[in-house]
Parts: sequence; structure tokens; C-alpha cells
Amino acid sequence: QLLRILGAGSAGLQSPALGLNASFTQMAAGAGRLAFVSQSGALATAVLDWAGQRGIGFSRFVAMGDAADVDFGDLLDYLAADAGTEAILLCIEHVSNARKFMSAGRVAARGKPVIVLKIGRDPEPGADLVFDAAIRRAGMLRVHSTEDLFDAVETLARQRPQRGERLAVLTNGGGLGLIAADALACSGAQLAPLSASTLKQLAQAGAPQSNPVDFLADAQVGLYTRSVETLLREPQADALLFLHAPTAMVASELIAEAVAPIMQAADKNVLSCWLGGSSVAQARRVFARAGLPTYDTPEKAVKGFLQIAQYRRNQELLMEVPAGVPTTGAEERAAARSLVQSALASGRSDLSDADARTLLAAYGIALATPQQALLTGPTLAAARIQIGADSVFGPVVFFGQGGIAAEVAADRAAGLPPLNMTLARDLVGRTRVSRLLAQGQTAADAEALSRTLVQVADMVADLPELAALDLNPLLAIGGGVVALGAKLHLARARARRTLAIRPYPQELEQRMQWDGGEILLRPIRPEDAPQHQLFFNALDSDDVRLRFFSAMRELPPAQLARLTQIDYDRAMAFIATRSGADGQPETLGVVRAVTDADNQSAEFAVIVRSDLKGRGLGHILFQKLVDYFRAHGTGEIVGDALAENTGVQNLIRRFGGVVQSHPEAGMVRLQLGLR
Repeated sequence: QLLRILGAGSAGLQSPALGLNASFTQMAAGAGRLAFVSQSGALATAVLDWAGQRGIGFSRFVAMGDAADVDFGDLLDYLAADAGTEAILLCIEHVSNARKFMSAGRVAARGKPVIVLKIGRDPEPGADLVFDAAIRRAGMLRVHSTEDLFDAVETLARQRPQRGERLAVLTNGGGLGLIAADALACSGAQLAPLSASTLKQLAQAGAPQSNPVDFLADAQVGLYTRSVETLLREPQADALLFLHAPTAMVASELIAEAVAPIMQAADKNVLSCWLGGSSVAQARRVFARAGLPTYDTPEKAVKGFLQIAQYRRNQELLMEVPAGVPTTGAEERAAARSLVQSALASGRSDLSDADARTLLAAYGIALATPQQALLTGPTLAAARIQIGADSVFGPVVFFGQGGIAAEVAADRAAGLPPLNMTLARDLVGRTRVSRLLAQGQTAADAEALSRTLVQVADMVADLPELAALDLNPLLAIGGGVVALGAKLHLARARARRTLAIRPYPQELEQRMQWDGGEILLRPIRPEDAPQHQLFFNALDSDDVRLRFFSAMRELPPAQLARLTQIDYDRAMAFIATRSGADGQPETLGVVRAVTDADNQSAEFAVIVRSDLKGRGLGHILFQKLVDYFRAHGTGEIVGDALAENTGVQNLIRRFGGVVQSHPEAGMVRLQLGLR
């Protein structure tokens, strides 16, 4: 048996539901549904005391220490599968294994909120931008104080699906509404514009026709209920913020009891602030029983709304299907590698203009000649793309303002390679210069700029000797991008695993003859989602039932994203594809497996398009999977199948595997040893 070590320097752990307190603290954590993990024992003890005073309980409470063995990746893997944990709170000083952390964080964040507080700023330039980029990429939410940490739990644990970031505000004090509006404006969010229909209904109810909707102190309960109902129906508002200060005219708890059922039944998020102390305590309790998040101040309530918005954006990045971009061909990649190796062999670490132009051209990036650059002149509406290296998360792509203002603007954002078009657009949109660039850009220019970011990230993955790159200024014009200046620095090749996210493994692509034509076996890509949906649509209902154990009629977008956007470090899915009659690629079959965190076991599934069964394609795909995981050092391939699915049982037996009984009736367990 493997013995794992927590620490060194750990203050221990608690599991309240089990009555376990294996910690150095005299305080016992209350039982709850939150998991809390901190590297700092002192902070953990303080949080435990703070939470106890507020009645906050925990499913697991871990003071991790120096993480010589068990680290954040291990705990995220455990907590992701823990049915007793609804949300995960992390207080991080440093990350020891970036790739493991990213893989585990991505898995956990798909299933439950993961909220991160970074303790201590790294003095390394750009380090905080990189950490922020890593948290966003994994679908987690970053906060900046312990108070925000628990406020975020209050918000996300009770959130409803939210479409956008437009907020309607209802208040009984003009000052409260102004405070909320100012907080929104500072964050870049906006008050919702009210439709003509809503304004008419507010007028009929005797309410102000504006947003914020500002009541006088003597507003009666009926006005509150009618106005809340009207604002929750407003199609241009994505959420409602309810602000209330106590008055002598109407008791706060009467208003709370009247509006809480309406808000509870709504399909929109409702956030509230009952400003005050004992006079609004009962109103807060009414809202708490109704599951409505309540905050101490208007600013905190607005921050809660912004946390929902940011969390939604981070989750959408996990699920959105990216547009495809032309990939750099094998010949161009080989030529680029040859150029880099030749330069290093001759003792050159900085490329000449001619070599830089050739290398960039291999990835579809144009570099202007010195004469062309002089003709352009200085410009403020320019971008800059850089490659740097972070001591924790490895190679990083930076995007920001270029040109003469690049060094003073302090305007840049970071992204972890590899990138796709969705991630590249998000990276551009996180900078101030994006708004300046948009004023003179066409849609084609904007797409070209995002495509250049994808291509630069590809260079990072392909060329481990590329230590630094600076494209500045970079202009997007005429539907393309041209760099007016470029600096490229080479060094000894870094290890492949320094990339925090494993890039698409192009080396696993394999062309072969099958059924009288050529097919391509390759790892699945996020861009395959449209053809994967068509593949699913072509399956017989019985084949769907045998594969998914249910009579699914369509793949929901979230599941389609999970099937096509895989973590190549923890999972692998190979598709067989060829050009269809219309010239577009079509998926013929897919085999996939996901390993456990320790790479001991990989759970597999395989399916071939219904009209192509019985031609050996399933055997070909499974052989590809077996070869891959055997080389990967995985101990075994396992799977569950319906007992009536004799096809997959025969397949596993042909490879020397066994079919075993299953504790669930009508199921069998499949097992194939690889070592």
C-alpha cells in the first residue's frame, strides 16, 4: 500500500462528518459542505475561528503545509470526487506542480465551484498576471481576501444560470443606488436598460421609471412586490440587486416576507443588502431561509454579482467550441525546427532579421522589412505579443499595448499555451488596448489578431528552444497582421513538461488504409465539436444506449464540450476521420479513456458509426488506445458495459482482457492489464 504524507509543516486536517480532528488546533470545525485547504496553518486556524463565529461548516478542513508529498493537485482530485463537498476553497502561497494543478483544477471546476485566494505577491514581473490566467483557464474563480472567499461561496452556492452582466437595482435610498451604480461602473459592468414595457408597468404601480428604481422611505409592501415582479420579468436585466435601509414607516421583515417567495421562485439571480444591524436582522434571516444571498454593504452585493459574472465567463471558456484555424503543416514545422537548431549549432542565440522573418512566416506571421516599418511611422493603435517564462507555470504568451506607449501603458494580459480562437479572443478582450484597436478594426482584422496569438502559442509548443519573443508593434490591417519589429531569443531546449497544459499531441497522428481508402487516426480536438455532433446524430438509438447507458437523443452542449475538450495529460480520445462526400471531415469512430490521478487505471469507451460496424474499425481504434496507454505507463484499461453489449466484450477478450461480474445487475466489468 502507498502511504501519503501531509506536510511538512502541516497543522493537520479535520473531517467533521466523521468526527475526525487530526490537527493541532483546539477548535473543532463545524460540519458543512465546504472544503477548505490552506498551506498556512496560522491562516487556517484564524479562518476556523472566523467561520465558527458565523456558523460556517466544512466537509474537509486541511492545513497542508509545505506540500512535500500531498499537494493541491492531489487534494483537488480527492475533493472533486467527494460527494460531501459542494464547493472548494483554496488559500495558495505557491504551486509546486503546475501541470498537475491545472489538470486537477479543471476536473474539479467542471463539477463544483473552486474559489482561490492567492496569499503573497510574487516579485517576479508578470507573475500575478500568469497566476490569474491559470485560474481562469482552469475554470476556477480568484478572490483577493478571506472575506471575499466566503462571500463568493455564499454567492456561487446559491447562483442560478445567468445569461449576461446587466443588473437591475431596486432600493429605498437614492444614495444606496448611487453606491451600487458607482461600484458597477468601476468594474466595467452596467446597469440594465429598462424596456418600454417595464417602464410602463412601473408607472402603473406608482414606482419610479429608472434604474436604479429608487423608492421613498414610506413605500408600502405592495409597491415592493409589484416592482420586484416587474423587474424580474425585464428581458434586458440578467439579475436583480435589492438594497434596503431600515425605516420607521414599514418594518423590514414585512417587506422581506412579502418579496422573498417571489425572488425564490425567479429564474434570475437575486442579490440583496439589508443595510443595518439589529433592525434588519430578522429580514436577513427570512432571506437566508429562502436561499437568497445577502450582503452587509451595497459594494459587497455588487461584488457578488461580479463574481457570478466572472465565474460564468471562466466556465464558458471551458465549454465554448472554438473556431478552427489552419494549422502549421508538418513541412513548415520541420523547417522551423531545422532553422532553430542550425542557429544554435552555429552559436547564435539571437536570430537575424532574415531568419526571424523565415521562422515567423512558417507560422503565418508576416514581419515587415525595415523600410516598410519606417513608412508606417509611430502609432498608438498597435498591439504587442510577447513570449515569457514563469517560474511556476512555464512558458506564457502576453498580449498588450504596443508601439511607442508599450512600456508606460502597463496594459497587458497573460495566457497559457496552447491557445485556441476562443481563448485568444478572451486574452485580447482583457486589455484596455483592445477597445482602442476595435475603433479602427474590421472583424477580419480582429480575427487575424486572435489567430496570430494562436500561432505564437503553437510556436511555443513546437520550439522548446524559443526562450523569448517580442513582436512590437503589431498591426492588424486588411484582414491580416504584420509585425513591424521582432526580437527572438533562443536557448537550450526546455523540458516538454514545463508547459502547464499539454498541447495537442500532433506526433500521435497516423494515416492508414482502411475499407478501400485512407483514414486519419488522431487525438480529438476542441474544434471537432461540430463533426462530433454529426457523428452522434448518425448513431442508431440502440448504439447510443449501449454506449451512454441511456436513450439520449442529442448531446447537450456541456457534454459535447467535455467529449471534445480533453486534458491530454489525463485523458486521450482518438478519432478515425476522413473527408466526406462534401469535402468536409467526418468522424467515423472514437475511442477514449481517462486515467485516475495516479495513472494506475484508465476507464475506456469505444463506439463506431452505426453504418460502419463490422469492418474492423473498432479493433483499429482500440489497438491505438492500448498502444498509447501502455507507452504512457498506465497499469490497466477498464470499463463498464451493459451485459447485452457482446461486441465490446468480445473486443476486450481479443486483446487478452477479461469480462467480470459487476455489482450492478445487467452490467459487466471489463479489464485489460497493460504491464
